[in-house]
Parts: sequence; C-alpha cells; structure tokens
Amino acid sequence: MKHILPAKGALPGILNQLSQIKPYLRSTITSLGDFILPPVCLNCLEPLAASNSLCADCWQNISFISTPYCQITGQPLPYDCGPEALSLSAIAAPPHYDKARSTALYKGTMRSLIHKLKYQDKHELTTLLARWLLTTGHELLPECDMLIPIPLYRWRLWQRRFNQSALLAARLSQLSGKPCNHTILTRPKKTRQQVGLNEKQRKNNLQGAFKIDRHHLPYLEGKTILLIDDVITTGATANAAASALKKAGCNQVYLLSLASVVISPTI
Repeated sequence: MKHILPAKGALPGILNQLSQIKPYLRSTITSLGDFILPPVCLNCLEPLAASNSLCADCWQNISFISTPYCQITGQPLPYDCGPEALSLSAIAAPPHYDKARSTALYKGTMRSLIHKLKYQDKHELTTLLARWLLTTGHELLPECDMLIPIPLYRWRLWQRRFNQSALLAARLSQLSGKPCNHTILTRPKKTRQQVGLNEKQRKNNLQGAFKIDRHHLPYLEGKTILLIDDVITTGATANAAASALKKAGCNQVYLLSLASVVISPTI
C-alpha cells in the first residue's frame, strides 16, 4: 500500500491551516466543558457566564492594594507623599528584600481564596490568582531573572502534599515567560508555626531556616530574584529568604505575594 505524502512545499500550508483551526477547537472544548459543568464563582459557587472568575459580590469584597504605598514594602499609605514615599517601618528597619508588592489585603474574598487553595486543595484557583500576580508584579517581573517560591520544610510539605507558593510560581512562570526554580532555595530547618509569634520571635524562629547549596551559587551571582509567596504577615519569612539569597550573591531580591497583613497606617 502506497503512502500518499503532501506535495513538496505543501507542509507549511497544512501546518498553517491546523494552527488556524486550534482556536476553534479550544473554544469548542471550552463550550462543551461549560455545558457539562456550568461555570460558577470560584469563591461562593454562584452560577456565572464564564469560568475562572468571581461573582460581583465576591469581587467587591476584595481590598486590592493601589497607590499610594511604600515603595519598599508595598504597604498602603494613608495619603500620597510622592513616588518615593516610604513607610516608617521601612525607614526604621529596612528589609533584606529590595521591593515587595501584594495584590490585596488579607481579608474578605482574598483570604477565603487563599484558604481554599492552601487547605482545601482547590488547585483550579491558580490560574486566576497567578493572573493577579502578573498584574501586581508588572514593575518587578521585567527586571527579574528568575522566580523562586518560598519553600516549605520537607515534613510540612509531606503533610500538605504541595507548596501553594510553588503552584503559584509555576503558573506565573507560564504566564510571564520567566524561568522558575523550585530547588535552589531550600528550608532544611524545622521552625515553629509563625502564627501567634511577635516580630522578634518570628526572626529568631527563622534564623538559619533557609539554605542554598554551593553548586547553585553560580546561577545566583549578580542576579535579580523574584520571591513568590501567598501571604506576607510581618515579612520575617521573606526577609530570611532574601537574606540567604543576598549572601549567595544575588544583586536584588524582590517579593511578590497575593495578600498582605503587614499594614502600616503611618508614613
């Protein structure tokens, strides 16, 4: 039996036709999926017209962070003092990271979504949440060389089965085109839960918590790293991670998170 091959020069045309068909196939599959499983709000499960979104009520219950905010910590400021305004906390105790940005305050719908991702295995949330990170990090992403998620201690990772920051970093890497590394920064030290600890206790708890093996040092020398986390509380965890990266030779370390509870009402 003879195989019929496309004529010489026809293959590029066939591939071009297939590439044009792809969007229609994707649209058809999406429509079929929405028919079988109608889209609902990712937070409250209210029926929606489109998937991977929130209803109006849940959207309104998100306190997105916008200007004015501290140029280092990203904390909202009570009034605008210019493009280089800093919070008192950033002036009194400058962090090891160079800039931090968070999408919203850690309350309302944002808190609910993070809890669903973190404790209820709702991994389908990562697409929406990573898109928010992409928007929030618009000034940081172009400058960074690599995304690194804040790691979990190995037994904590085993208990939870996944690292929510790693999921977000991987999806953000796909959206932004920036490389992501999950192995350079490790957390070999078992630390207490940060919840309930004051700032000094958090710092002591995280002393020596992060490690970078020697063979990774050439990949970090002079680089700008963007740390990815779900929530910034006092910033002690990110500060310890940034300190380890700076000691390893990084030029700058930025921090990007979904939510923040490190809110300073003063400047």
